[in-house]
Amino acid sequence: MIAECSFSVWYPLFGKESLEAVTVPIPDEVMAYLEHESFRLPVEARNYSKSCSSRWSDGTLVLPNDNDDVHLDQAQFTNDLSEPSYPMFSNQIKDVLNEFGAVFVKLNWSAPLDAAWVAPTKTLRCTTLEEIYLLLKSSDRLVKDLNQLQSLKDKKVNVPPCLVLKKWREINPCTEFRCFVINGELVGICQRDLSQYYLYIETEKYDIRQDIKSLFHERIKKRFESLTNYVFDVIRHKKDHVKIIDFSPYVPGSTKTLLFMKEELNGPIFNPPEFRLIGENVAIQPNNASTFCIPREINEFYQTNSSQSMMDIIQQVTWCYLSCHLRRKPNNFKFSLLLTSCMSLNDSI
Repeated sequence: MIAECSFSVWYPLFGKESLEAVTVPIPDEVMAYLEHESFRLPVEARNYSKSCSSRWSDGTLVLPNDNDDVHLDQAQFTNDLSEPSYPMFSNQIKDVLNEFGAVFVKLNWSAPLDAAWVAPTKTLRCTTLEEIYLLLKSSDRLVKDLNQLQSLKDKKVNVPPCLVLKKWREINPCTEFRCFVINGELVGICQRDLSQYYLYIETEKYDIRQDIKSLFHERIKKRFESLTNYVFDVIRHKKDHVKIIDFSPYVPGSTKTLLFMKEELNGPIFNPPEFRLIGENVAIQPNNASTFCIPREINEFYQTNSSQSMMDIIQQVTWCYLSCHLRRKPNNFKFSLLLTSCMSLNDSI
């Protein structure tokens, strides 16, 4: 079930109805790099940034990598004497960047939403190799994909790992919708962003429902071999123009059902699909994406130590990090990101 929702599986079936994207197969050595706990960018990513620009895409200066500490790594880890380098894989990524200009990245199932806080622009918009590798190495969501790929491999299920590079486009949250398919039938449609009321959805609700219903019956229904319970996300920016964003299996208790209850989706629905939206400016929900702005541990630490100064907190976090992580492998670049997030938290309070 999870295998059929891999981007590499469903995109060839629905490419014409989806946002433009390119999949890059991930070789074994890159998989090993992504799974490893070290946090060092490949050589070609660093060279690429230096040859193109000394600034990030938001204009801030690119901080030096942990190149100055290579001798320390070599002294303590004799089994890791070479710098990571994957020229063929990186060149494939650069070719897509040259074609698209900017890309949105994900693996087979997930996007690194939880790592957006480390990006200079605080988004998943990538224009350079180092931005892509930084997101890939910073995301716990992508770790789950890597574990899922290994689990499928152990079960002899062939799902090749892939890096998905979607051509970047600005998407208005009011145009995003989640659709629920139970027993092969489209039973529910819901606005994706529950953080606010959108007049556009309210005025266009009947046309939105009809356009998504038409897409499902004409392009999606019965095209999966064994998948009968699943959700798919779409954008509908104008009449008769609906594009597929993603598919995922419907797992009761795990899948976010938004404005639906799981009992409702599994029960009888009159005249499906039922379309649900926030119809007025009340009961607005918090934006879940905002929870990825800083590491959860740092946020919780500050909330429970509000009487302390930020410098006290930074010092304690520093000692905690040093004692817990640097015993395994020095990681100055990731540590600098941790301190930067602390300072960002201080600025926001």
